[in-house]
Amino acid sequence: AFPHLTVVGEEGELAPPAPEDVVQCDIKALDDVTFDGDDALNLDDLVLWVDPLDGTKRFADKMYDEVSVLIGITYKMRPIAGVVHLPFHGKHGVTYWGGPGVGVFRSEHEETEAQTTHAKFSKQSPMFPQRPLVCTVSSTNCDLVNNALRLLAPSTVLTGGATGTMVLGVITGHSDAFFRFKAATRKWDICAVEPLIEALGGKLTGTQGNVYVYDHIANAPDFDNERGLVACVEPEAHQTVLNVLAKVNLTSALDGREMAPQWFQDFVFPARQVSAVHVVPGSIHQGKHSAVAKLDVHFTDSDSKTTLFLKKSARNELPARSAAHWKRDIASYRTEATFYANFASSLQTRGVSLIRPLAVFQSDAAGHCTRNLVATDTEMCSDPENFLMLLECLGATSPELVNYEAADCLELDDTRQALSYLANLHASTWGQENLLEKAGTELWPAACWWAFPKRGEKELAQASDVWPQMLRNWEKVFEAESSLPPTAELESLGERMIEHAAYISSCLSNAALSTVVHGDFKSANLFFESQSRKVIAFDWQWSGVGLGAMDVANLLNTSVSISLLANDEDELELLQFYYDRLHERLLMLGVVSDLHTSYPFYAFERHYMLATLEYARLLISNFWKRMTPQSCVAKAANANCGLGYRSVPHVVRMVRKLHAGLERVNSERLMS
Repeated sequence: AFPHLTVVGEEGELAPPAPEDVVQCDIKALDDVTFDGDDALNLDDLVLWVDPLDGTKRFADKMYDEVSVLIGITYKMRPIAGVVHLPFHGKHGVTYWGGPGVGVFRSEHEETEAQTTHAKFSKQSPMFPQRPLVCTVSSTNCDLVNNALRLLAPSTVLTGGATGTMVLGVITGHSDAFFRFKAATRKWDICAVEPLIEALGGKLTGTQGNVYVYDHIANAPDFDNERGLVACVEPEAHQTVLNVLAKVNLTSALDGREMAPQWFQDFVFPARQVSAVHVVPGSIHQGKHSAVAKLDVHFTDSDSKTTLFLKKSARNELPARSAAHWKRDIASYRTEATFYANFASSLQTRGVSLIRPLAVFQSDAAGHCTRNLVATDTEMCSDPENFLMLLECLGATSPELVNYEAADCLELDDTRQALSYLANLHASTWGQENLLEKAGTELWPAACWWAFPKRGEKELAQASDVWPQMLRNWEKVFEAESSLPPTAELESLGERMIEHAAYISSCLSNAALSTVVHGDFKSANLFFESQSRKVIAFDWQWSGVGLGAMDVANLLNTSVSISLLANDEDELELLQFYYDRLHERLLMLGVVSDLHTSYPFYAFERHYMLATLEYARLLISNFWKRMTPQSCVAKAANANCGLGYRSVPHVVRMVRKLHAGLERVNSERLMS
């Protein structure tokens, strides 16, 4: 009837059933159903997901109550309707069907169509939290599940072997929650039940709380639910389970072992007696790139405790993304782990303030896990994709580091302290050929996440569309600014950036002046000591080899108060301050006798100008996309965003720097 309808099925080609197995379609069942809206659906966006025999092993074991036929319907990659047929329930089978905006219905089949009954199925009551928690899990043993059950402490644990009927048990009220950690199910296992559970006000998500996208092209050929499952009708039950799963995931080592006292004693504190480990309440946070928490580790040998900062970036526990983004992001996770394992000690020895690493681990897709890379010279994984770090913790729980605090939109004292930190960092590896060669191999050979080689031509090309729209959105603001040229002169800014981007990037590669740079040096990645205002930096994912001017440009263009950047003279004073501190530190370390000769200030200032353009390229080709003065102001409190796209005066300044810098580059190229 619908030859162009896309059908995705577990068993491949779906042959017609034997006549005696046919369940008659009773269209009259829809007579009493109220549908929300009457929009026609585009057949190209409609996909059927079919599992003709969910619970194959249960069927073979003659456990027929757990066998079902699953049919799910998605529109624009999200489920809109589902059918769960239980052929062995009752004499002639039972079917649950429905979806959001429709409700859930239960059909009890009889010998004839006329005898079949269809009834609206309502959410059952009581359920958690009005009753003690009931959980459903797979009968296959899993340490992660066992740990979660211990923390959840349900009154009853039900087990099963087929995803469809286990989730159906939540829908029918026999259970409050079904969950599993591992990627052991497929899209056709959940597409029929997700719309039913949503119709009752519930959710079916991965273990991070995100719903799955049903893309029959991109998900092929495996169609995995790669981040596990959590299914609950009651929102409170769903959040309770998610919180526990996050804790279990985060406190599971990369080899799957629970990070219990014995684990800490074996791998982190071999000379101590660890008595207990607790997650600090409210300290768990999950993001796109990592999950973090604070852990209190108690010792019996001195009746004391220490607090650690745990950071875990495990691919199967993070939100999904494209293959290209995974490649770049995993490389950044690996860089930070390698920095703490192989470089932090050397930099600390040369006077750079760092958060001290206590343990770093890596593992690959096959589950091969390293030992503690900080404590041993153990070999790293050749192709790691999971990373776990334990660092000393800043804050009230660490007496030595109690007085460190965050800051934003830095004023003069904090800006100078940050520049002094950079001068110290850059001087520490200046001219250290062996260390720089190692950094070029093990960290980023060209540091900074916003550098042109990492972002590429495709993003750059967007500038030709982003900038004209930006100019229209900001026309009144720009025309009112006396520091900016007329709008007519600004119209070509996007095209000029496209023309000069490769040249700008190439000018920032200079082996003789390279050092180890942070790569994302902004206020959001810094802590300041409350009295002295001395700085300590963290988040080294984009560290590697590059010019120190790249870090300086990133700091000034993302994190410094506009009062310090109101004119070029004030900005030059900050550059001179950094340059003088760098010279002093290089002299102290005995690296160079006269920086003014080997790297005069005018050469450094040129590199800073180019690095500012390199960063501004990201704004004009990406971060300014569809930005208005109003949307810019709305981001003002987001300290993780650079001021160049959350502060109107900073945006105006960046446009001025772009225009002047590109004119300077154009003149330079014409003269060369």
